Amino acid sequence: MAAAGGHIQSLRDEATCSICLEYFKDPVTIPECGHNFCRSCLIQCWGESEAEASCPQCRERVQRRSLVSNRQLANVVELIVNLSLQEGKEEGGKGGVCEEHQEPLKLFCKEDEAPICLVCDRSKDHKHHEVIPLKEAFEEYKEEICHHLEILRKEREEILAHQAVLDKESKDLLKLTEMERLKAMEKFRELRRFLEEQEKRLLTHVEEVEKEIAGRRDEQLASLSRKLSSLERIIQEMEEKSQQPASELLQDVRRTLQRYEKRESPEKPLAFPPELRNRILESYDLHHLVEDTMKQWKANVTLDPDTAHPVLILSEDGKSLSRGDKPQALPDNPERFNAWPSVLGREGFTAGRHFWEVTVESGGWWALGVARKSVERKGFFGFNPEEGVWAVGRSRGEYWACTSPDPSPLSLREEPRRIRVTLDYEGGRVSFSDADTGAELYTFSGASFSGETLLPFFLLCRNETHLIIS
Repeated sequence: MAAAGGHIQSLRDEATCSICLEYFKDPVTIPECGHNFCRSCLIQCWGESEAEASCPQCRERVQRRSLVSNRQLANVVELIVNLSLQEGKEEGGKGGVCEEHQEPLKLFCKEDEAPICLVCDRSKDHKHHEVIPLKEAFEEYKEEICHHLEILRKEREEILAHQAVLDKESKDLLKLTEMERLKAMEKFRELRRFLEEQEKRLLTHVEEVEKEIAGRRDEQLASLSRKLSSLERIIQEMEEKSQQPASELLQDVRRTLQRYEKRESPEKPLAFPPELRNRILESYDLHHLVEDTMKQWKANVTLDPDTAHPVLILSEDGKSLSRGDKPQALPDNPERFNAWPSVLGREGFTAGRHFWEVTVESGGWWALGVARKSVERKGFFGFNPEEGVWAVGRSRGEYWACTSPDPSPLSLREEPRRIRVTLDYEGGRVSFSDADTGAELYTFSGASFSGETLLPFFLLCRNETHLIIS
């Protein structure tokens, strides 16, 4: 009996609105959290505002227009009400007294879905209806209700699980967005600091040029003023001399003419030389400013002789690469390539943006790019991202991107003389472009470097070719 009472109470709790504490009337479900309420109770609780509201039970933020009618729950509530399940009902199905006949309600009419007494069963209203004992109906419908409740609970758990996944994904995306925003802001701060320094340098330069212009102007004006005064005196003297009679004019005429001949040269002074104009124009050259900005990310790449294949010849400054006629006698250390004629750069990159430029020759067989520090050094291996190499090259008179499973031919308008290699570590991109024209050659995107060090990579397979790091 106690167990039945517990089940009954559980059913009543599941069919009761947590706001009005009565059976649900026109129940609706909040999709965001899965909780159910009477529609009128929820509207009254939220008031007239059209803004976002919260679930009265869990306080989850919800959209008012997202409410969903729960017809299945309404049917379950109707069954419980019709069965008149009450706490304390005795096992055996004693369901109260028939209001019309004052007889115990021991039967249940399935057509009318209502408890009836023995007299009702014999009446014409239920003569052809299917009637079963109330206890049997109770067990049957209780089982059906419990089955529906189990389905509803599972649906609620699925919604909560989807909500948790959505919440986690949104938090992960927001975290990624914040990280990228911080990185971008740091780059902009670096650029702003650089531009502020350039502004100070420019203002200082302009101030110096202005002082030089003013000094040259004052100097030239003073010189012109002196010349003008001297000429005025000579003109006045010559005018006075020309008005004198012959006896006076001829006296001391030679000295007058000598002062004329010794006057300062009337040549036009060059107040502002062309060099000064060029300095002014250079100060406001935006292209020059952009180039200075690019230098902030330009890497100083040098070749690592400990990784070079014995057939390769490196310059003393580590900036150029050629191929000898025969292998050199070099120790076969673990980091040295012994099959492909390759070499790596000394400088490694684990973050940030970097670029360097390599002068190439139109002939020959070569490749250049970046490689993982863990790239295979002994024996032959494939030049592609799966093997840890991102590169472009030239062979058999054609230019190629070293893709997988086969190289991809490059369609070029003209053969590049200098190739710029650009690495964006966090962005997972390795780009190649013509350093002289800016034309893009190829870009590897979507790469995952997994925090591993990346090194500049060079391959040289023909004697007549040289690679020079600009």
